[in-house]
Amino acid sequence: MRRFYFDVHTRADIMPDLEGSYCATLDAAEHEATQTAVTLARDWLPRRAREVCVEVKDEQHRVLLTVTVALTIERLE
Repeated sequence: MRRFYFDVHTRADIMPDLEGSYCATLDAAEHEATQTAVTLARDWLPRRAREVCVEVKDEQHRVLLTVTVALTIERLE
């Protein structure tokens, strides 16, 4: 098992993951990041943020992948 860190970003806020979580593979960490981003987006969009981003980092805090959920509203009238 490897330790991954899941930092959450919006355009206004950064919430670093100081403890990390153990996942068996990078694919498992990607799944966790996706679930986190979708859950936060459901609660935060569009009131608190227009975009939720979860960065997955390794134990050396290198970014391995990013999951972003965004809301775009385009009015035509």
